[in-house]
Amino acid sequence: MDRTLPGVILVTLLLLSATYGRGLVPVAEPASPGPAAAQRYRGSTHAPPPVPPPTGPAGDAALSAVLDATRALLWIESPIAVAEIARDLVETLGGRVVRAVDATEDALPVDVSFSVGEPVLPAAPQAGVARMLLERYLPAFVRDAQRALELLDRPSRLAQDASIDALTGLANRRTLGRGLGRLRPEDTLVMIDLDHFKAINDTFGHREGDNVLRLFGRTLAATLRAADQVGRYGGEEFVVILPGDGAERFLARLRIEWMRTRPYPVTFSAGVAAAFPDPGKALHAADRALYRAKQTGRNRWERSIEEDYQ
Repeated sequence: MDRTLPGVILVTLLLLSATYGRGLVPVAEPASPGPAAAQRYRGSTHAPPPVPPPTGPAGDAALSAVLDATRALLWIESPIAVAEIARDLVETLGGRVVRAVDATEDALPVDVSFSVGEPVLPAAPQAGVARMLLERYLPAFVRDAQRALELLDRPSRLAQDASIDALTGLANRRTLGRGLGRLRPEDTLVMIDLDHFKAINDTFGHREGDNVLRLFGRTLAATLRAADQVGRYGGEEFVVILPGDGAERFLARLRIEWMRTRPYPVTFSAGVAAAFPDPGKALHAADRALYRAKQTGRNRWERSIEEDYQ
């Protein structure tokens, strides 16, 4: 046997270790290579050495597939697209996708469903190149994909934040303005104001006042029908848009629910105005009707009259 061959093999292994950042544990060369050494190796209980990272065309193809999949995240429009990209990447790297409930020891604990359907895991034989590629590249790709989904969801969350009142969870004044601009002649507008609300803030503090507003908003939302619209107009004022009439029935239901859930004996007053004859002046008419309800004792509602539209 050529005595230089073991040295060449050792140098090659050290170069592979330096290239892929993995330390190799030196193994002493058998003193007398041959059948006896082979017999001792076959009888050993140690696991076989790990599969070395692929080099050349195979390694380049794997890295290229990962880069392509990561670039594809720039164009996603839904979690479904991310799940499809992840599945394609797993298969390109030589693995397969299995249901989490059917997983065996070949599966990696990385969910690549991205909440689309049931959880699924990548899988590949433990002693193989595909397994090594999945372990090396997939966790980082999954983190990038989750970040891409967060960025995808940000505009919708920002849009929601811009249209929702943070305290009550109802539509804010800007959103109400769009609804008011689309009033139809057959619609009815209701403006509601909590009576003596300032006394709650002065007596119990603004935190309790906010809690009252929050609970009243929830009660409003629970009393509405699917086609009704409601929002916080400002302070302790709320506006409800009802398709058609039925304002008195709505306010009666609201009073019953509010008396059941209110934390303090706070009442409300309301002004009711039909969008006809002038939808553009309905809010003003409802406000004037609300003022009359306040002036005549509170804890009541008033209908608008012709003069309220002037």
